Amino acid sequence: MNTRNTDADLLGDLLFGSARPLGGSKLGDVELIELAADTFREKPFCIVRYWMVLDVMLPEIQEREIKAQGLEATLLYAHAAVFDSQNKYQPGDRIVSGYQRDFDGCFFESNDTIFILAGQGARKHASFPAVQALSAY
Repeated sequence: MNTRNTDADLLGDLLFGSARPLGGSKLGDVELIELAADTFREKPFCIVRYWMVLDVMLPEIQEREIKAQGLEATLLYAHAAVFDSQNKYQPGDRIVSGYQRDFDGCFFESNDTIFILAGQGARKHASFPAVQALSAY
């Protein structure tokens, strides 16, 4: 019997397994774009929908390396970009962010981008192999 998880199994559990619901901004897309453009002039921003905050379970040494950079072992997965101030992502693009610098309410900040979380989302733990499969997806 082969007990090795396939990428499809890992992704299925990650995307469709249980997660803790979280609420993002209740504003509409146009309002969010206008507000973000006025508020975030110092750093690129990206508005996303259908998102999930992933607390990545890493080996201790990797987690220490990430924390030494002032980051947390948490990523953002978004199924749909709405607007990106640098046009790095097009509307509808899937996104896997870099590790978390800060997370407050509906704002998730990685090293290079502030993500504005619109609508309902979720939070869950994810294995590193599942995150690798998601990034390759």
